[in-house]
Amino acid sequence: MPARGPGNGRDGRASAGSGRGGTLVASRSRATGRSGGGSRIEDEALVRQRLVAAATEEFEEHGYAQSSVERIARRAGAGKAEFYTHFAGKDELAEGLWDVARVRLIGLYRELTRTRPRDLAALERWLRKTFLFYRRNRHRLLAVHEAIALEPRLAEVYFEHTREVTGILAPLSRPRPGDTGESPHTRIALLSMQHERFCFLAFLRGMAFDEDEAVRALARTWFEELGEH
Repeated sequence: MPARGPGNGRDGRASAGSGRGGTLVASRSRATGRSGGGSRIEDEALVRQRLVAAATEEFEEHGYAQSSVERIARRAGAGKAEFYTHFAGKDELAEGLWDVARVRLIGLYRELTRTRPRDLAALERWLRKTFLFYRRNRHRLLAVHEAIALEPRLAEVYFEHTREVTGILAPLSRPRPGDTGESPHTRIALLSMQHERFCFLAFLRGMAFDEDEAVRALARTWFEELGEH
């Protein structure tokens, strides 16, 4: 699957702005030849924004699997047919929520490339930032991860995220004896997936853990791979 930029939807079209849900794929609204077409387009943009906000609320309250297009449309004051004018299904809305979260996560990983960790304390501060991100976005990320588990296409979108993280951090990987060209990429992929899985279990699923001890343990693992020695 070719990589898509953060502003592209499933069919590669430019993204349109939205309300609480952030940036989503471009509207499928058809251009009309009527007079006053500008007002029609503005009205459709408002409907789209309401649908995005309604879907975000629906996902946060009920999770992805239990949410329905009918309830999303009703929350937005729209009809089911009107929903499908703008979106192919609720998976497209979940992908939009993931796009917003992914941009922030990628930004956090890029921080490591700008300030390569020189000590464990720097990594501990960075790890606490990632913890805060998961805490603040708990309900939204829960819905997104549920969608990823249920929708094969969204799983591929998540795999692409892992490949992007690997490409960002692999150049910082500390060389090891016997490394091949792919070794740093493999280690970074495993490290980032381990970290995101831990955050999923701890902050989204409520797994009990000692946060300070987790930060220290994770920092040592990341430092072994990325820290300056």
